[in-house]
Amino acid sequence: MSQQNSLQLPQINVEELDQLQGDERNNFVGNNIYMPIMQAFGEEFAPTITGMLLDESAVDFKLLLSQNQYFVSKAREAYDLLVQSKQQ
Repeated sequence: MSQQNSLQLPQINVEELDQLQGDERNNFVGNNIYMPIMQAFGEEFAPTITGMLLDESAVDFKLLLSQNQYFVSKAREAYDLLVQSKQQ
């Protein structure tokens, strides 16, 4: 997986998050992180990684959308878990 270094968040207005609840909030976050994840990890993994980040209660959505370092570490964590589970 060579493109992981290119994982880069787009500029996102995180203020919108405050007005969103439940599914709308998840959709907003998912729509913003899906493309960078797909570009870094490929189409095979992008839906699962995105879903894992949205389902993970320990993930801070505001940080996920505003701090690239946090986003990259969480996306890599999800990817590593995914790869490990496929190897078992």
